[in-house]
Amino acid sequence: MGAFPTTIHFTGLNTPVRTECAIRDLEVIGTIPPEISGAFFRAVPDPAHPPMFADDIVLSGDGMISRFLIADGYVDYDIRYVRTERYMLEREARRALFGRYRNPFTDDPAVAGRDRTVANTTPVWHAGRLFMTKEDGLAYEIDPVSLETIGRWDYYGALRSETFTAHPRVDPATGEMFFFGYEAGGLCSRDIAYCIADRDGKLVSEQWFEAPYCASVHDFAITETRAVFPIFPTTADLDRLKAGGPHWAHQQELESWIGIMPRYGKTDEMRWFRGPKGVSAFHLVNAFDEGDLVHLDLCLTDTNAFAFMREAGGIHRMPW
Repeated sequence: MGAFPTTIHFTGLNTPVRTECAIRDLEVIGTIPPEISGAFFRAVPDPAHPPMFADDIVLSGDGMISRFLIADGYVDYDIRYVRTERYMLEREARRALFGRYRNPFTDDPAVAGRDRTVANTTPVWHAGRLFMTKEDGLAYEIDPVSLETIGRWDYYGALRSETFTAHPRVDPATGEMFFFGYEAGGLCSRDIAYCIADRDGKLVSEQWFEAPYCASVHDFAITETRAVFPIFPTTADLDRLKAGGPHWAHQQELESWIGIMPRYGKTDEMRWFRGPKGVSAFHLVNAFDEGDLVHLDLCLTDTNAFAFMREAGGIHRMPW
């Protein structure tokens, strides 16, 4: 395409900005308390080039890392693109080379087999390192001072999973980071890798298990004693992808599941609990133990909240 589509994904708040900048001394309304001093990092998707297809979505936008630096009552602002492999290939070509959202079969043949992630979802800080994450690939490490991209992060080759969640959990008491990757073994696989990095950032555990089906597992929960994996029926299908279709389609008649295992246990200790059909949630609020009970707080909807995922499954309803 020669221009950005005039859809909700590229207009209004989603209008591409495509500007890297550094601004000193932002206007401050009021007074910043002196005890507030430090950096606030933010992730945003911002496509650097018009997409290959008019029905592309905002979730495909290139990742940008921005920072508000607060000190002595002043605020400076910086924003830069994450130099993912995808971003650099398209920057050199001066056009989009990667096709539909999470569908490599729609890419330009010139980028077959290359890293598709845009690292646009969540900045993660652990063990003195800053990462930009998106659940369809590995994290990218970012220099927190310059915001330059250091490179793809795989724990010095120790991580076998092909993916890294955008929502890991860091235990404030132990300093450990608990994380997972779904489709860990490749496109549309049921593999989920459950991992632990110690307070020094060393990968100390990676265990794999299979979900009941290949689902979009956007978030999970860690309690003091358990790891909790929600599985909702927004599913991927390899044949659909090969035909050029969407990665995700919500299956309203398919049941949901909750998998619970000991936090430091083995994945073969996972217990699966069947849930209602067709429900969905993306972010979890909280989880905690009460004896043998696990409480999981989340905002559960009766179907998927994203229209493009609902409609791919034949579910058509107004968003209100």
